[in-house]
Amino acid sequence: MATTLLVVLGLALLSADRGTGADSRISTSIVDEDSTTRLTCTLNASNILILGHRWMKGDKVLQEDTEPGLTTQYECVRTMEGPLQLAVGWLTAASACRVDTDNRAGQYFCVFLPEAVGRASVNVKGPPKVTAVKKSEQATEGEEVVLVCKSESFPPVSNWEWYKISDAGDQVLTNNSQDRMFVVSTETKTELHIRDLDLKVDSGQYICNGTSAEGSKWAVITLRVRSHLAALWPFLGIVAEVLVLVTIIFIYEKRRKPDEVLDDEDTGSAPLKSSGHHVNDKGKTVRQRNAS
Repeated sequence: MATTLLVVLGLALLSADRGTGADSRISTSIVDEDSTTRLTCTLNASNILILGHRWMKGDKVLQEDTEPGLTTQYECVRTMEGPLQLAVGWLTAASACRVDTDNRAGQYFCVFLPEAVGRASVNVKGPPKVTAVKKSEQATEGEEVVLVCKSESFPPVSNWEWYKISDAGDQVLTNNSQDRMFVVSTETKTELHIRDLDLKVDSGQYICNGTSAEGSKWAVITLRVRSHLAALWPFLGIVAEVLVLVTIIFIYEKRRKPDEVLDDEDTGSAPLKSSGHHVNDKGKTVRQRNAS
């Protein structure tokens, strides 16, 4: 298979990237060769001792070393299966990672340590990598819900679109769709706001589609709308359990054996008879004393 080689060179003034002097510059290059992408940053000069290098993508640290040198590289082998082939003999701070073609796109940063030495950005082009912040969303009818998708690719997304999947075909959603929906989008994120949710109309699957100069990608979000009575079900369940318990106790009391009731009555009447007899004896004794 023929090897395709693409080299993109760029210069960045260190004065704009926290450099050590007006004449200090970082040159950057991107080399695509078959399934390998190699990023290189080279500093032409530094008045500060270089203690290492750091590569970042957005806020994520990809690699860091403690090697001195004016050149640092970051390398990714784009493969989805098979053993990872690591290149050897590269310049200082070379590394490798396994990613697919979509994941490699984005804005990278090479940082010379300490950070006062300088840093530069390296933009790797690729199609949008659209992902749903939450693949499944739940809300109660009558409320408002926000469905969110994002993309961290380079170049950034230039156009976002929302659709609702239905049997009649995908329905395009725009601002003021059905007077309840509106879309808020930036280069890296899009939001679909749906107000006054309807249980029957709004439940279903939604598609967010992002398009840039490098292509288009989409993601699916499932929206489940619950009845406004859903919050009452736990309370009603507790009430039902209490009613069942009270009914069982009532039936038990009604069906107690008659002899158990009689035993209770006999036990309670015995002291009364004894007490009455004692009172009569006492009265008889008093009358005998008076007669004498």
